Amino acid sequence: MNGYDIIGDVHGYALLLKILLKQLGYTAKENSYFHPLGRKIVFVGDLINRGPDSIKVLSLIRKMHTEKQAFCVLGNHEFRLIQNFVKKPSSIDRNLVEFIPWIKSLPFFLEFPQFRVVHAAWHFSSVEKLKNQSVKDDNFIFSTMLPESEFKKSVQILLQGIQVTLPQNWSYYDRFGIKREKARMRWWEKERNNINGSNFFPKSEKYIHSSFKKNAELEIEYYPKSEKPVFVGHYCLPPKEPKINDNIICVDGCVTCDKVLWAYRYNNDRVINEDGLIST
Repeated sequence: MNGYDIIGDVHGYALLLKILLKQLGYTAKENSYFHPLGRKIVFVGDLINRGPDSIKVLSLIRKMHTEKQAFCVLGNHEFRLIQNFVKKPSSIDRNLVEFIPWIKSLPFFLEFPQFRVVHAAWHFSSVEKLKNQSVKDDNFIFSTMLPESEFKKSVQILLQGIQVTLPQNWSYYDRFGIKREKARMRWWEKERNNINGSNFFPKSEKYIHSSFKKNAELEIEYYPKSEKPVFVGHYCLPPKEPKINDNIICVDGCVTCDKVLWAYRYNNDRVINEDGLIST
């Protein structure tokens, strides 16, 4: 094996994905892509929705995955699709139904000898809780829809990150202009009693100099810098937000907003740095 290329949330942008694969040195062959040096792709989830070509994206990535040219973890969008299918199969777009068995074969996370991959947050206790659970098991899927389910909470953390409820007088808008009552936390940092805008991911300049006391709901688990690098997507980072925070690398620059798809070219013997980031 001569390295991995970790690609961020594709969200149905098939053309940009093909452009990025070519930039990374992959060659198109029989509706798939191969690297002449044996490199492999790792997708961080959220393959579908928002963009124009979810079916084309699924077809390509499933083909690469089946031919062992790619790895892939579940994103929150894929998991929601599975939940909706298990709850009411007739509610799912018929074009998506053929991909359900393949999507249900994908893991929540991947651990390689040199690095880890999860959609939103590597949370040790949640990883432990889910490591023996199968997405193919409909009873497990139903359990993740129960309000007080321990599995529901663990899935939410791994696929959506850790969020904090904001004070009533705070207004926080995401990149789509939607007002949020919760903010995503920099889950790898040590837990704090007082939280401000610098603890959000992405950071909020508006609240850098304001703070509030943490809620009991927070379940932060410090991810030490001595641990393996973790690659994530999910966070729809604006261009100014650093994608590398020591050993945490977010390859999601929000393809929906910016029409740019990101990847990290990882070589087994290389330190994590900005030179590894690639974009369309």
